[in-house]
Amino acid sequence: MTRREGMILLNVLLVMAVASVAVLIMIAAQDLEVQRSTRLRDAAQANAYARAGELSAITALRRDGLTASATDNLTEPWAQLGQQDVSIPGGRFALAIEDEQARFNLNALKTGDPGLIDLFQRIGAELDIDPASVIRIATVVRVAGGITDESLILAAGVPRADLDQLAPYVAILPGTTSVNLNTVQLPLLTLMTRDAEVARKLIETRTRKGYLTPADLAAEGAPTLMGTGYTSDHYRVVTTVTVGGVTQALDSRIARVRGIGTVDVVVTGRRRTAG
Repeated sequence: MTRREGMILLNVLLVMAVASVAVLIMIAAQDLEVQRSTRLRDAAQANAYARAGELSAITALRRDGLTASATDNLTEPWAQLGQQDVSIPGGRFALAIEDEQARFNLNALKTGDPGLIDLFQRIGAELDIDPASVIRIATVVRVAGGITDESLILAAGVPRADLDQLAPYVAILPGTTSVNLNTVQLPLLTLMTRDAEVARKLIETRTRKGYLTPADLAAEGAPTLMGTGYTSDHYRVVTTVTVGGVTQALDSRIARVRGIGTVDVVVTGRRRTAG
């Protein structure tokens, strides 16, 4: 082979190598586009499932408000919406619904009522929270005339760890909502009644009947419980959906607005996280 022929062959091989690389790049780019399109499709489908879960809660709460307005308890259809992780076409679906009025509303402190302040102090003591934090929280709520989130409390120097400890017992809800005795859990009810035995008997009665009434409290010798009731209008719904390689969680705050013969249910907050 001559030198000239060798150079020609070398150039041909170089061109073929460049062409091969170009083809590989094009194939890789197409694969990435296909993957991107697939993820967008899966994300859209996951979002649709999540919004459907939210809508099912809205529908159930509206129906419940129209047909069973005197009580909100854990035997009702809205409370049965909770769905453990189950299979759906192409993925998984889970839904959790929570009555936020099963907890003490921090905004109740803005009234300055001694009984409510005392209850909050007992909650803090039960959780071994620094009394200074408890006082700061109550002061912030009172001075602000009510809060919408934790930002002012954190700015006042209350540690995040203290708020995390309080979370199972307290909520931040509009107005001065009551604690629903039909959904409140035993630890908080014990603090409210100041009597573990009375609280236990009330929970047993509620489990047997499905709900409590003022007569049940009287029968068990429960004290008059300020800031309590038997219905709720504030709920939290968390829908978690996985489709393909996409996971989305939709965290919705839902409020029920009652009128004369009417019930409206609105989403007051919505937060979406993706995995």
